[in-house]
Amino acid sequence: MSCQEEGVLAVGSGPFLHSLVEAWYESGLSKLTVFVTSPEPADTAELVKLREYALRSGPEASLHILTAAQDEDLKWRTIIQPFSFILYVSRHGNMEELRKLQHACIAERKPMLPAVALQGRGMAGPLLHPGGDGRWDSAWRGLHASVFPEVREPHRFSAAAAAVLSNLIVHEWQKAVAEEKETDCINQCYILDPNTLTGIWHPIRPHPLVSGVETACLVENIELKLETSHEPVEPEEWFSCFNRLTSAATGILHAWEEADLIQLPLAQCLAQPVDPLSEGPAQLLPAIIRSGLTHEEARREAGLAGLEAYAARLMPLLFPGLASSQREDIGIGAGCSIAEAVERGVRACLTTAWGKRMRMLPDKLAVTHIACGQIEDVRCRYYLQALRIAEGEPQLAVGEPLLGCPVVWVHSGSSWYGSADLDLTLALRQSLQKALTKTEGVASSSVIWKAEKARDIAVSNSDPLKHESSMLAAVQRLKQRHQRLEVFDMRSESFLGTGPFVIYGVRLGEEDSP
Repeated sequence: MSCQEEGVLAVGSGPFLHSLVEAWYESGLSKLTVFVTSPEPADTAELVKLREYALRSGPEASLHILTAAQDEDLKWRTIIQPFSFILYVSRHGNMEELRKLQHACIAERKPMLPAVALQGRGMAGPLLHPGGDGRWDSAWRGLHASVFPEVREPHRFSAAAAAVLSNLIVHEWQKAVAEEKETDCINQCYILDPNTLTGIWHPIRPHPLVSGVETACLVENIELKLETSHEPVEPEEWFSCFNRLTSAATGILHAWEEADLIQLPLAQCLAQPVDPLSEGPAQLLPAIIRSGLTHEEARREAGLAGLEAYAARLMPLLFPGLASSQREDIGIGAGCSIAEAVERGVRACLTTAWGKRMRMLPDKLAVTHIACGQIEDVRCRYYLQALRIAEGEPQLAVGEPLLGCPVVWVHSGSSWYGSADLDLTLALRQSLQKALTKTEGVASSSVIWKAEKARDIAVSNSDPLKHESSMLAAVQRLKQRHQRLEVFDMRSESFLGTGPFVIYGVRLGEEDSP
């Protein structure tokens, strides 16, 4: 390994650099070159002492010391050119210096392994590969703000903490050059609590603001794409993927759990995504709560809603050619197939349009009473039964269609709850859920009955996983109602990575007149 040792350059200053040099020789290695970024004479004096110690360990030992001149504008590419591997340490979290060195390493195709003290924590890795994978900024932007203490004690990063990180990156360097499979620093970063001297490795994925995202593109012939949409993904697969995307330290989802939510009459789940536009560390977006007939259904709904909220923050990057007002008209849908994602995207468009309608609500909203003599849908039957037990027999009504889609109202207690969806069953299901969870209610005094005879309507069964057939039928209905449907592939693999989930954008509007 002596040849590989000679090609290593350790960059840094102060006690952290001294600790790294000590760790190098104590691990049995004998050759190292250091570049001292600080012109302080004390730095060099301490390193000279360490060189004398190293020379006593054996005749082959060597420590070459390079120093930066006072006020020198460092030419990092020139400095690192003769070396094959770069180690970097910083006690004061000099991010500008780290980024300049990283940029030079990418340009010269040199691997780099950093360890820094930053915002009350120690951070080692990830390993920067010669091709540019494993950039430090992906880790910094991906780490959640909650990882770092709110109250930070100045100069709290002790010599012991520096020693822990120094030994860690020396050990990781040894594994990396030996190409061991167990190398932890690849696509992971280590976070150290300097008070307890304990830490853990956290997975890091490429961050969209660092590695970039592909812009969204219009999907041509959406009906053909829906017809060839693949079969539903097994629950084990999407559940496992949500688990991989969830981490309180580095996940796209900070949380995905039932928490302490009440689970009757509906199962409920919470998802809290992070904001990908944070400069670092990542701030949290508001928590999202979704309900369902079963725990599995609630968890799936919450997880998909979390991915949609994450993707929504990336809209300026995905649709750079659209004004913000135009981007607001695009509904985002996530799913395990294009059909599911587009269906959810249409529903998001309807939700936006519904919000606009509610804000412009007249003094009195006229609805038509409906009688559902036959209810085949299992979920609607259960939700109705739960409402009857809680607050007596609910009243059902239909309102003015929204973007060509049916609107169903449910009166329960002292409020009305309305929704628009692709078909009457789905609209009723959504309104019943709102009534059970008491969300988006309208005061009873705001609604009046139309002077019409009650309409008798059958509520057919709607399988929540048969997205392909329901979306194809919905496309035909939208055409009949002269509604334009535009679908955009949001290239989610560029920010979600591989897995069963895809994300699409949907825009609904009136067809242009001939």
